[in-house]
Amino acid sequence: MMALAAALMLAACTKNEEPEQTFELIVPADSMQTHTTVTFSFGGDVSISAMTRATLSELNLTDVWVFDYIGTELQTTLHQTSTDTDFGTPSLSMEYGTHTLYFVASRGADPTVDTDAKTITWGTVRDTFHATLSLNVQPSTATSQTVSLSRVVGRLKIIATDVMPATAAKFTITPSTWYYGLNYQTGAALSSHSTPIVVNIPSSYIGTTNLNVSVYTLSGSSQWTTAVTAALKTSADAVLGSVTISDIPIQRNHITTYSGGILTSGRSITLSSDEDWVEDATVTW
Repeated sequence: MMALAAALMLAACTKNEEPEQTFELIVPADSMQTHTTVTFSFGGDVSISAMTRATLSELNLTDVWVFDYIGTELQTTLHQTSTDTDFGTPSLSMEYGTHTLYFVASRGADPTVDTDAKTITWGTVRDTFHATLSLNVQPSTATSQTVSLSRVVGRLKIIATDVMPATAAKFTITPSTWYYGLNYQTGAALSSHSTPIVVNIPSSYIGTTNLNVSVYTLSGSSQWTTAVTAALKTSADAVLGSVTISDIPIQRNHITTYSGGILTSGRSITLSSDEDWVEDATVTW
């Protein structure tokens, strides 16, 4: 009887045991994300309309670069050209955290990027813009951001009032200081050299006056000066006439204009206004 009672008690205990349960933790998909995609568009603080994709094209800009840093570490370099369908609206997949982004938009020729030196240099400098943006990327960060671009080049315009002779083939401008590079983090101008800038004179200009030649240089935020020798030459580099101008003021977003004779002694100052630039500096030739 005692054995039978023990067996019944054991059976009852076995029947009352609850089955072992397992649990699966389901994490919401949003909390697993570590990146978000942000698209940038451009505005300008120079005296031009807001720099949408259309106005980037109107300015004939050909390249856009975006350099994305977290601290001192480069995360991404993005380069767009004017043939890209999304030119002017670059998009980046960005890790959550605080980023510093550097933007450069330009139509300069033969650019070379060096991310170790943090520079872009051009074989020929043309209109160029720069911007810096600090962005704390979080799940709540707006996926569309507007960047304000600033012009970082100065422009020198020389107008030769002479009647172009039949032998005129080249117009050269040789500066004592001229900057071809930009530190894309600081916006500083660099890589100066005094190589002659050569402009070929089309045959249609022979016999006409007021040959207009413009050249661009990268420029820091402060005004600086340079000297320039302008010369009219034949195809064989024989000099037909030249003039040397000293203490030319150069400044970002400013045009400095000189007008006068290269072949004759009559020289005069001229000031003109370009709607996209600050009024020309007042200088003497």
